[in-house]
Amino acid sequence: MKAIHTALSLIAIAAATACSTTDKTAATQPTAHVLAVVDPGHFHAALVTKSPVSALADTIHLYAPEGPEVRQYLGFIDSYNSRSDNPTSWTVDSCISPDFLQAFMADSVADIVVLAGNNRNKTDYILEAIRAGKNVLADKPMAIDAAGFEKLVEAYRLADEKGLVIRELMTERYDTLNIFARQMLNSGYIGTPLCDSVIPTVEMTSVHHFFKEVSGSPLKRPEWYYDVEQQGEGIADVTTHLIDLIMWQCFPNETIDWQKDIEVIDATHTPTIITPEEYFRSTGATISEPISVYANGNILARIKDILVSLNVRWDFEAPVGAGDTFSAIYRYTDGQLHILQDKNTGYSKDIFIYKDDEMTSAEDEFIRIIIPDSVRSGHEEHFNRVTDSFLRSLDGEPMPQWDAANTLAKYRLTTEAVDRAHSK
Repeated sequence: MKAIHTALSLIAIAAATACSTTDKTAATQPTAHVLAVVDPGHFHAALVTKSPVSALADTIHLYAPEGPEVRQYLGFIDSYNSRSDNPTSWTVDSCISPDFLQAFMADSVADIVVLAGNNRNKTDYILEAIRAGKNVLADKPMAIDAAGFEKLVEAYRLADEKGLVIRELMTERYDTLNIFARQMLNSGYIGTPLCDSVIPTVEMTSVHHFFKEVSGSPLKRPEWYYDVEQQGEGIADVTTHLIDLIMWQCFPNETIDWQKDIEVIDATHTPTIITPEEYFRSTGATISEPISVYANGNILARIKDILVSLNVRWDFEAPVGAGDTFSAIYRYTDGQLHILQDKNTGYSKDIFIYKDDEMTSAEDEFIRIIIPDSVRSGHEEHFNRVTDSFLRSLDGEPMPQWDAANTLAKYRLTTEAVDRAHSK
């Protein structure tokens, strides 16, 4: 195969067992935003504060029930504070109690809440936070079913009425390769999106793993992570990133209307089988027999005038030397852009461009865009970028007009796809 290669130069933790009654106002910095974290059941809640954030007060207000999830969160914060390289200086004012949500609603100091955890509860938390006058920075998915979507619509309506911001942790927009792909797709070099009634304009495949390492340590999953009624199905979860990329890359700065611009054509789902041994390694808990987790699926949908195919798969553990992987094909009128991440690329995401012109007309000729490691940033680093952008929007930088509308369009698509898969 002939290739044309191109290089791009381009805690102190104050953890209480009940709600604190100290005067929180006196301990906060008056010019900084004050962060609350509610029921952190996913490690993404901690990654938001993995690096120092100058616009945030040093004290994090934590509201959660007692359990392994909150202990894991506190462990992450402790590790960030105690590391030798660029340590953080967070303190945690904790309300660890069955009444944590009522205590959060009564908090008159925090103006921001981070939500990353049990997805069955998350949509309710978003709506309650907006009712309490808090800005929301939420992990995906923000809704996992049709009822959750209706609550999300109400949350955005109320946020707009109150002048509050809801922002989703869409980290993939900050990946160097995705940024380059967006620029290339809109440069005209390979034309415009190829609109066909049968062949998808964009095909994306994402492979994730239940057992992995985070910040250098094996991640313990909560047991509910294996319950799709609480975590959400694969086509309601990981596909949020895929759809967001398609909207952001193929329709830059355009508004997608969830009532007019989205059509789910087909959706299917299949389970991943988790053995008792795997379940114990991942959660530390025991089960007597294998369980089926509907973490895999396919969606065929139309977004405005393009056909898209989304494929998601969850395996238990990645092969040695590998991790989560992503691939994509964008079919345009004058060529194709491919993103590959597999053993042939050393599990590094790379871009391949096939141009339909006289210079590269043969099927075995392509341009490979090699992005050096020196200009790449890792997944965990992107959380700081999202947080920084979110905070700037609270301090006067206008939010993109399309962001809220496109988020709702995305969840209309995923929750309708779940319904379609169940109908079969």
